[in-house]
Amino acid sequence: PTLHSIRPSRPPTMSPLSLERCAFEFRETATRGVFPTPECLKFGISKGLSLGIVAGAVLVKVPQILRIVSNKSVNGLRVAMFRSEVLSGTVAVVYFVRQRIAIAAYAEIFFILAQNLVILWLIAGYGAGDGGDDGWKGTKTTSKKRTSPSFAKTAFTESIPSALTYVSILTVLCMGDTAISDKALESLYNATTLVLITGRAPQIYANHVNKSTGELSVVSQALMCAGALARIFTTAQEGGG
Repeated sequence: PTLHSIRPSRPPTMSPLSLERCAFEFRETATRGVFPTPECLKFGISKGLSLGIVAGAVLVKVPQILRIVSNKSVNGLRVAMFRSEVLSGTVAVVYFVRQRIAIAAYAEIFFILAQNLVILWLIAGYGAGDGGDDGWKGTKTTSKKRTSPSFAKTAFTESIPSALTYVSILTVLCMGDTAISDKALESLYNATTLVLITGRAPQIYANHVNKSTGELSVVSQALMCAGALARIFTTAQEGGG
């Protein structure tokens, strides 16, 4: 028989498609040169992509953070975009946890959330009280950089209202169905795509008006797009909703 026609035999107790079965088939490939079934091949690619997505998420926003810190400016950035990512990500995590979905399916959200919170803190420090708002209030942009008062003091002061609002929202979401029913939470989760689109609209408009992306990192945005496309594939492959 040809290499392609050989299929590894598996114990009858193994499920039609599982990690155990595919691990067995890949072991057969390594030891006997037998090709795995198409199902397990797709399964392996999906798991590999999932690991890659999580690993990439650790650094996906770092280019944006480094650009802001290096230039000490948030010129052209719109805070609505980052706030929408934080809000959508928080709702998604709470929904996935309540649905008991495996953490591997959404682990990258934790890293993206943390990095977005850092970016919001930087925007608060470099963008407030600058004469041009630099995106914190979301009105106009300027190339002027903050020099005084101290960055830390400004960032802390400007972040307090948003931080308190976020903690309040997070508290309500984490109270379980006593505060938000499963159906209501599902509706909130389904609305996250609209929230993300709405949050990006001011950034797109600002880029168009200014004929520039300002301090927006193209690298971070490209990585986010690639990660989203990969996650669509893994979700479809593994039967996610």
